[in-house]
Order: sequence, then structure tokens, then C-alpha cells
Amino acid sequence: MIDTEALRQKYSPEGSPLRDLQLLLLNEVMLLDGICKENGLSYFLTGGSALGAVRHQGFIPWDDDMDIALFEDDYKKLVRILLETNSDTFVLHCRKTDFNYTFGFPKYRAKEGDLLGCFPPRGKLYKYKGYGIDVFCVSKHSYARAWLCAKMRAALLNGMYRIKNERLRRLVTKVNWGIYDVLQPLTLPLDLLRKKDEMHYDLGRGTPYHDMRYSEVFPVKYVPFENVELPVPGNADAFLSRIFGNYMELPSEEQIMKDVHSKELITQ
Repeated sequence: MIDTEALRQKYSPEGSPLRDLQLLLLNEVMLLDGICKENGLSYFLTGGSALGAVRHQGFIPWDDDMDIALFEDDYKKLVRILLETNSDTFVLHCRKTDFNYTFGFPKYRAKEGDLLGCFPPRGKLYKYKGYGIDVFCVSKHSYARAWLCAKMRAALLNGMYRIKNERLRRLVTKVNWGIYDVLQPLTLPLDLLRKKDEMHYDLGRGTPYHDMRYSEVFPVKYVPFENVELPVPGNADAFLSRIFGNYMELPSEEQIMKDVHSKELITQ
């Protein structure tokens, strides 16, 4: 049996920098939860956040971020709402709000703050650097198409930070996004390889290795997460098993320190 309380005392005790960050993220996800409920949108915790909800009934004790996902129609609605929301605290960090942000998925991020941990070199150029929640779109595509589009986006855009001149970097980034937007539809025939009910993070968004099934995700269900309840895939066991294998087995100390984003926040 997993002793989550002992793990929290080791990695993120109350009052520690990591625990304080987790509580900020919890407040932020509750804000998103309210927006989704108000607008009839269905979202769910994904990745390590879903794993934490099921295995630890909250954050993985050494985790320093949150991941949510929505099916494509609800995702587009949420993105539109967040882009239109005038907030003094948070911003949807994406290609529309910061040309230096070249990830395939947006992050609902605090406007103020400093990037922590092993952020990519391009992060130094970001307009916004506060803590935040990754917002993923999921859609029905084949693994082959999701993999190819992720590789194309990375090849075209991940290296933009190396261009020192800002005007030139802006121009090349815009051109390369345009090239990606043209090439992406040409990969449509690869969806003929899609298995029944197969889903992935949408094209260019996140790792294609997270293999999902629509019927295992929807309808979502609410489960305890810290002192609130948050949605996870309806068949969370099947969902987590596809992504993590034996997800109830704790990683080694070495693996934990390898995977953690912000080692400076870990209390040991």
C-alpha cells in the first residue's frame, strides 16, 4: 500500500516551496473548473495529474505542474473563452499571445513569475513565465499521424530561439508556423491507420505516445483531489495503464529525480 502522506512529508511538506506551488495550481485549476462548468465544457485531468488523482488522491508528491485535456470541440471553446477573458492574473500562453511560445499546446499561465526547473532554452524569451496548467486537445487520429505532426512542428519551430535578432525571429517563426499549417492537412491519409476509438493529443500537441480511447475517457468522472473533486477519465484504470503501464508501482528515487521538472523545489 502506498503511504502518500509519508511521500508528501519527504518531497512536499506543508510550507515548502513545492507545496506552496501545488496549492497555487490547485486554485488555478478550480478557476478553470468553474469556467468549464459554467460553459458546459467537459475536461479531464491527464498525464501525471490523472495519475496523482488516482494513486495519491491529489498531486504526485514531487510534481510541480498540472495537465488537463478536452475533446476538440470543447477545447476550441475553452481557448476562445480564455483568449477573450481579461484577467490581471492569468493569460492563455500560446502562439497568439507570444510569438516566442512555439509549443503545440497552450498553457494557462500566471502573467507574473519566473520559469522553474528544466524549461527549454526558448523559455528565456517568453513574454510570460509564471506557473501554469498545460491545456491539451485530444482528437481521433492515428498514432502515425500524431507522431509525424509532432516531429514536423518540433523540426520547424523548436529552434527559433537560436535566432538572436527579434524581428528576424518573429518573421521566421511566422513563416514556419505557416509551413506547418500547410503540411499538417497533407498527413490526413495516415488516419486510415487509426484503430477503432483511438485518440491522441491533437496534431502537434504533446507527445503522441499517450495512447487513449474515447470510450475509456468519456464520460469523465469526478474523484477526490486534495480537498476538492476533479474529473478524470471514466475508465481511469484503462487510461492510466495505456500510458504508464503498472501505474500503481512507485518509481525509484533515481527515476523520481530524473523526471521531476523543478529539482530546486524538492525538499529532502
